Formats: sequence, structure tokens, C-alpha cells
Amino acid sequence: MKVFLGDMPVELTGKRPKLGDRIPGKFEFQPALNTSNKFPNLNQVKGLVFVSTLPNVKSFACSTQVLDLEEEIKKRKLPAKIFHFASCGKDSWFEIKKLHPQLKAKGYSLQNCPAAEVSEFKNSLGVGVSHSHRLAHGLFAFYDGRIIASYIPKQQYGVPNIKRFLNRIERSMS
Repeated sequence: MKVFLGDMPVELTGKRPKLGDRIPGKFEFQPALNTSNKFPNLNQVKGLVFVSTLPNVKSFACSTQVLDLEEEIKKRKLPAKIFHFASCGKDSWFEIKKLHPQLKAKGYSLQNCPAAEVSEFKNSLGVGVSHSHRLAHGLFAFYDGRIIASYIPKQQYGVPNIKRFLNRIERSMS
């Protein structure tokens, strides 16, 4: 899949999941925000789950995605769990923790994790950036372990349209 960072084309690896798909089982990603537990097997998590992928949590667009997703889900009173995944290291989450201690979402770092697991995760969601360790911006919704919505913005420069993504999910669930 081709996306853009401003005017620059960026090739993504993997395939965007189809509705009803499951992603592979367990991953050993490093806990970085609001948890000391390893990432759970999404196939076994019941209910509504949001997965957010972030290139660099220190950037404005990524930190805004973290904050806006949680605030919008709370405002809509959606009973959901939120997991964020960042390409950058565990220490990169420090600023978000400090500035937004009210956040409840769990965050994980893919840096210094087994390369095969990181590659499998990126490819299963279609958010791996070719020839880079980075993830692309992406939003995914699961219900009882199955994909019910996915959104990988064509324009990666900026914050994904979280309200439109959530509107689509709410329409499909009603």
C-alpha cells in the first residue's frame, strides 16, 4: 500500500486486514504506558478493543492521536480497551505520561523487541514502513478478537481523523 508523508510517497509492508480477520497470537512487546504487563493475545480479549499504531510518540501528531482517541471514546461512552504501539523506545512515552496522567490506555514499544515478532505484527496490520523500523499511523477496532474496522490514512503527515473512524464503527455496531 502506498501512503504519503506530505508529498513524499511511502510504501507500507504487509496487508491491511479484512473485516473478520484475526491477527496472530501473542507478542512480547515492551510495556511503556499504564501497564507493566506484556501485551495480551488479542484473539482472547472479549469486547471492543482499539489498536493504535504510531511512528514516533514524541511527535505532535502521535501524541495527539493517543490523547484524542481516548477522549473521543470516553465522550461517546464506548466500553472499550485501548492499546497504542509505537516504533520508538519505552522512554519516548515519558512526555505523554507527564502531560496527561489521566490517560488510561496502555502503550507498548516495539523497539528492542524480537525482530520476527515486530515484522509479523507490522505485516498483519499492513502498517510497516518499507526499509524502516517505523510503523505508520493506523487505527484498528476489534470485537471479540476479530477486526471490525481499520483505517490507515493515505496522508500520514498529521493526525488521523479519529471522529470519522469512530462514527463508522458506531454505525456498524448499531
